[in-house]
Amino acid sequence: MPEVPQSVYSVISLDEAKERTTDDSIPVVKAIGYELRARSDPRPRELRFNYFYYDKGQAVPRHRQREQEELFFVVSGRCRIEVDGDEFEVEADDFVVIDPGPWRRITALEPSEIFAIGAPNVRDDAVFEDENPFD
Repeated sequence: MPEVPQSVYSVISLDEAKERTTDDSIPVVKAIGYELRARSDPRPRELRFNYFYYDKGQAVPRHRQREQEELFFVVSGRCRIEVDGDEFEVEADDFVVIDPGPWRRITALEPSEIFAIGAPNVRDDAVFEDENPFD
């Protein structure tokens, strides 16, 4: 079997990923995509992924994605998700996919961990509620 060059894959454990959250009022996030690389790029080209640690009551600020479709996998805990005014609860082992465009917010109802994947990997794709949504 031919040897696969390491430049076409990368591996990292969750423990090795750095915490990138700078504000204690929002969930801790490990932006795994900045450390997990493919094809010698500074980060993966097609996917953006993060691992969030929520304390009870914490929420990601209400925002929308211009181009990214997002998939969320609830690893542990229970959360309330709002998508364009509709609210529903999710818990461990649930998956949620949200199209680009609608406003969204995730609030932890108990300590929770969520793995999130967005595609395409568009830099600065999020528009937050306090920004002009028509930029």
